[in-house]
Amino acid sequence: MVYMVYWTVNAVGVRYSPFTDQHPSNHVTSLSFSSENGGKSILAVGRQSGTLSLWSTFESQIRFEVSHPDSITCVAFKQTKSRKLSERFQGMEVETEDLAVGDDLGYIWYYSVEWPEGKLRRESHWNGAMTLVAKISAHVQQICGVSWSPDGTYFATGGNDNSCLIFDLPDIIPPRGFPGPHKVLGIGRKSTFSVSEASPNERHSNEEEASSVSVRAQHSIGPPPKALINRIGTVISGRGRTVIVPPNRQKHRLVHSAAVKAIAFAPWQSSLLATGGGSNDRAIHFFHTPSGACLATINVYAQVTSLIWSKTRREIVATFGFAQPEHPFRIAVFAWPSCKQISAIPWGPYGSSWESMENDSAIDCGRALYAVSYPGRPRNCAFNDVDDPYDSSTSELEASRQRHGMAYGRTVVRPRAKEGGLWCSRTVEEGCIIIASSDQTVKFHEVWSSSTRRHGIDVIGAYGGSEILEGLEGLEKSGDEIIR
Repeated sequence: MVYMVYWTVNAVGVRYSPFTDQHPSNHVTSLSFSSENGGKSILAVGRQSGTLSLWSTFESQIRFEVSHPDSITCVAFKQTKSRKLSERFQGMEVETEDLAVGDDLGYIWYYSVEWPEGKLRRESHWNGAMTLVAKISAHVQQICGVSWSPDGTYFATGGNDNSCLIFDLPDIIPPRGFPGPHKVLGIGRKSTFSVSEASPNERHSNEEEASSVSVRAQHSIGPPPKALINRIGTVISGRGRTVIVPPNRQKHRLVHSAAVKAIAFAPWQSSLLATGGGSNDRAIHFFHTPSGACLATINVYAQVTSLIWSKTRREIVATFGFAQPEHPFRIAVFAWPSCKQISAIPWGPYGSSWESMENDSAIDCGRALYAVSYPGRPRNCAFNDVDDPYDSSTSELEASRQRHGMAYGRTVVRPRAKEGGLWCSRTVEEGCIIIASSDQTVKFHEVWSSSTRRHGIDVIGAYGGSEILEGLEGLEKSGDEIIR
């Protein structure tokens, strides 16, 4: 059985746990929270069975469950909220969240999620809508990773077919209102149905059949569809509403020597993309997103399992799986654009240093399977501040939560000490990383150095020294390594 733990700003954590026990074979394959500036705290949960669940941590019930025809391998919300015309209220422009879902066959399912709250939701008795904006034939094998650029213009996908694809959304997706007729698959508080499609073997041979989306009602004649799911709200799909994107419509195909799982756009520069290759690639690659030009490559002699950019400095941390030749390092931090290694962290038993375990090569210290960033503190919030949820300036969203018995307070506490010494000041500001390890543990690692050393950025240039690329980006001179 797989258990999940969530961190939120609630003083009491998550009050409700709407997820029921599942068979071990239907394990969770991926998780993603909605954008920070959207403030809705929607958690997307993808499962092995193909089930996609959307739930807000401020609510007691799951709002949407959609059954996909194949196993979900990746889910990723866009980092910023969007705006488009409401699916329910004519002429009203609303904030939405964009969600990319990757599956086992190489498809990307692109949803726009309208999530009404507070007074609007209560008076309309409507839980929102999920619009299937596009179904994209991306890879020919399993999708291993999905990442959005900070401005939402691009998203990149990594596949088991040894490639990373960059998609320019304005080139393939209609803007804003998604005009045209639509087909409502489910309306009301509860409806039961499943979405099915043509056989996977026909996906490239018959575009008409591959693009068709049918609905089978619970009481329809014939065998029941697989993974019949209860849905709450409205799911919109079909011709005229869903763009069917055939293969090879990406802006760039970046070829690697192994599967691509680690993908990360620089949070301070949307045109800078880092990717990590698997066991036969063993390198970190840096690309200029608009042109697809390779800016630099770092040979790390290990499977790259995740990449996380610093939000305050031009640095990137990488975690490693299988190494060739074997070495104890499972975490390393590199400066950009010099590509110099700032630190390499030896990973001994239980995440400790190998210094006390010299000459003991029989102990398996495990591998870093995946890493996520753990924030140091909420943005725009001073230390030791407490927000009064009943203050007169409380937002409509917070007021809605209070009326539903979900009022909360937020207390930010400065971390004073950690095992081995005081927290680095940068860790307090930027946080640490959490690593899932092959030894069935979860490890918290402080990785960001407080050093203010320069790493050659003025000599090399932000785009590998290319004056052409710097000109395309409108840069006259490379900036400082600290992001202001």
